[in-house]
Amino acid sequence: MRDTDLFQMALGLTPPWQVESCEFAAEQKRLDIRLAFPRGSVFVCPQCGQADLKAYDTTEKSWRHLNFFQHEAWLTAKLPRVKCDHCGVKQVSVPWARPGSGFTLLFEALVMSLPGPCQHEAWQSMWASMAPGSGAW
Repeated sequence: MRDTDLFQMALGLTPPWQVESCEFAAEQKRLDIRLAFPRGSVFVCPQCGQADLKAYDTTEKSWRHLNFFQHEAWLTAKLPRVKCDHCGVKQVSVPWARPGSGFTLLFEALVMSLPGPCQHEAWQSMWASMAPGSGAW
């Protein structure tokens, strides 16, 4: 089994999303998983639900995911925007994160399960690590 197939199944990705590549940097204790969609894929307008919209353009975004053993894991994807007949150009929603979040839903759920004071410290630490110039983006 290829690493991309393994992570595809582990992340529970469904079409059109797929794992394009994985890079493991032992020295940095980091796993980077790149997600993509095939050319010609169609999406739904996140505002009104109009279906079968092709990508208008894309922008790259990364999300902090659950650790892979003791290594940080990051998901990166070129997020499509669609041009809806009713709503104009809109960024599509992804199944692994809330709109505008830099964290996956599973990562946010883990932090929310921490006791109150730990939760606050964890959020502060994570946001500090993602600040401009930190290298996280």
